[in-house]
Formats: sequence, structure tokens, C-alpha cells
Amino acid sequence: MIKEPKNCSLLIDTEPLIKLFSKEQGWEKVQKILLQIENGDIEAAISVITLTEIYNKYLHEKRVDLAEIRVKDLKHATYLKKISVDERIAIKAGEFKGKYSIPIADALISATAFYNNAVIISDDPDFKKVTEVQVKDEEDFFDA
Repeated sequence: MIKEPKNCSLLIDTEPLIKLFSKEQGWEKVQKILLQIENGDIEAAISVITLTEIYNKYLHEKRVDLAEIRVKDLKHATYLKKISVDERIAIKAGEFKGKYSIPIADALISATAFYNNAVIISDDPDFKKVTEVQVKDEEDFFDA
């Protein structure tokens, strides 16, 4: 039986959104989380870096049309706050990148979560390296 999550602040990583868009294994859990966010049960955000990663993924697949649609959908998802990279986040990301040898996008998203006291929702193992932030995958989120 799934336990209902408590009200908390989440930062949704790019990976679960791609999982949802592509209907990959586990997409239903991502959809359930997003529905709870949309209903106002959970406060959540994405880093603007996620827009970069989403656009790049579909551009790399030579799907500019899909890149534009997905980014537009996320930009207009008013239930998801969009957090920009400011100087604090940029500097903390540099620290995380150097300390944990993770991709710069993951370092920026981790730093965003750090300064917003948010739990990152992702199953990307690079986030687990960053001890300063809490990470849960979609399964862990509902088991909490």
C-alpha cells in the first residue's frame, strides 16, 4: 500500500520528466507526484537547467518540434516554480562539481536544491554523491 507523502518542498530533476514524457518504466509514479503538485498538496519546483537538458535531449534526437513543445509545457506548468541560477547557486555548483566529480547540470540542480531546502526527485546516481542534499527516487518518495 502506498503511503501518502507529507507536504514537503521538492525539486524535480530532468530524468523523471523525461521518464514521464517517454512513458518509460516508472512514469506512472512521476505522474502521480506531478498530480499531487498540481493539486497543491506538495510544493515543488524545477531548476531552469532542466529546461536546458530537456531541450538538448530532443534536439540531440533531431526533434526540435518536440524540444519546443516539452519546454513550452514546462514553462507553462504554473504549479512548478522555476528557479533560476543566481550567484550563490553558481558558486555552490562549482563546489559540488569539484568535490563530487558530477556533471555540471547535476551540480547546478544540486546547488538549487541545497539553497531551497528541497528534496531532489531523481534516480540519477550522481545526486546520491552529494551528501549536502536529500534525494529520493519516485519509489522512495511514496515509501517515506
